Amino acid sequence: MKRVLLILCFLLLTVGAQAQQVVDSVCVDTALIGIISTESLFPPERSFGNFLKRTGKSIKSGIRFLDKTDSTYIEPNHYDWTVMGQNSNFFQVISMSAKTEKYHYQTLSFRPKPMFKIGPYLGWRWIFLGYSVDVSRPSSAGKSTEFDFSVYSSKVGGDLVYIHNNGNFRLRKTEGLEGVDKFQFSGTDFHGLEVNTLSVNAYYIFNHRRFSYPAAYNQSTLQKRSAGSVIMGFRYDKQKLTFDYTQLPSPLNERDSVSSVMSDELKFSRLSYQDFCLSAGYAYNWVCARNCLLSISATPALGYRAEKGTKVKYDKLLHNVIRYVAVDFIGRAGFVWNTGDKFAGVSYVTHLYGYHSRHLTIANSVNYLNVYAGFYFGKKPKYLRQ
Repeated sequence: MKRVLLILCFLLLTVGAQAQQVVDSVCVDTALIGIISTESLFPPERSFGNFLKRTGKSIKSGIRFLDKTDSTYIEPNHYDWTVMGQNSNFFQVISMSAKTEKYHYQTLSFRPKPMFKIGPYLGWRWIFLGYSVDVSRPSSAGKSTEFDFSVYSSKVGGDLVYIHNNGNFRLRKTEGLEGVDKFQFSGTDFHGLEVNTLSVNAYYIFNHRRFSYPAAYNQSTLQKRSAGSVIMGFRYDKQKLTFDYTQLPSPLNERDSVSSVMSDELKFSRLSYQDFCLSAGYAYNWVCARNCLLSISATPALGYRAEKGTKVKYDKLLHNVIRYVAVDFIGRAGFVWNTGDKFAGVSYVTHLYGYHSRHLTIANSVNYLNVYAGFYFGKKPKYLRQ
C-alpha cells in the first residue's frame, strides 16, 4: 500500500511540474504579445493605392528637400498650373582648325540649317508637357535628331543633350586657305559631315537658399533680391565625327593630279572620343527692376579625354598632356518679367565641346534660344486667403 501511495505522489509531482512549465510558457508568450505591436504580428493588407500614397509622399519630401530657400530672397510659385507658349531655336556650329607646315592656321566652319519651333506647353507644379513643331523647313528635309532636357531646382540641376546630325550642314566660312575668300562658299550645302553628340551634366548650387536657377529658366519661383552662387559638378561628353572632305567644293577637295590648298590635318575621316570632367563656375541673378530678373552664368569644365583607338603613353604623358586634357564649357543667360501670375522672357544656353591635338582643333558649339510667355492659374490651398 505504501508503495502505491509513493507512486501516486511521484506522478502528481511530475504532472504538477509539467503544468507549471506550461503556465510559465503561456506567461512568456503573453508578455511577448504585449511588447510586439498587433500591427507587426498582423500587418495590414498591402494595396497598390497605399503604394502610390507612399511613393507620392516620398517624392514630395524629396522636392521639399531640394527646394529649401530663404523667403527674403526667393518667393515660391503660388499656383499649381502653368500655360505657356514658346518659340525654340536650335543652332550648332562646327569649327575645324589645323596648323600648316608654314605654321599658320586653316579653318573650316559648318553649321546645320537652323531649327525654328513653336508650340504650347501645360505644366502642373514641376511637370511640363508640350508639343512643338519645326516650321523652318518641310519635315522631309530633316536629317537631324535633337533632344535636350534640363532640370532646375534650388540645390541641384542637370542637363541632357543628344544630337545626331547626318549631312544636314552648310559651309559657314573658310579661313587661311590660299586663293580662297573667307565667305566664297558661305551657304553651300555640305553632306560630308556627320556629328553625334551625347552630353550629361550634373551640378550643385552652394548658395541655394538665396540664389534660384528656376526663377530664371523655368519660372517656378520668383527672385526678390539679387544673389549669386558658386556652382560645381560633373559632366560626361561623347563625341563622334565622320568627315568626307572630298565632298567640299572645288578647289578645296582637289587631290591626285592637282595639289589641294587644304592642309592634310583637315583631311581626317573619323574622330571619336569621350570626356570626363569636373566643372566649376559662378551664376548671378540681378533683380534689375520691379518684376524683372537678369541672370547669367559661366561654368567651364576640365577633365580627361579618352580617344577611341589611342592608348595613353604614360612615359610621354606630360609631353602630350594637351592630347588628354578635355576643356568644355556651359553658359546661360536669361531675362524674365514675372508678376507672380503672368510672365514673359527669353533664355539662351550654350554648350561648347572642344577637341585639341598637336595640329588639329575642333570646336562643337550647341546653342538654344527660347522666347516664351504664359500665365499661372489654380492657386495652391495655402495661398487662397492671400
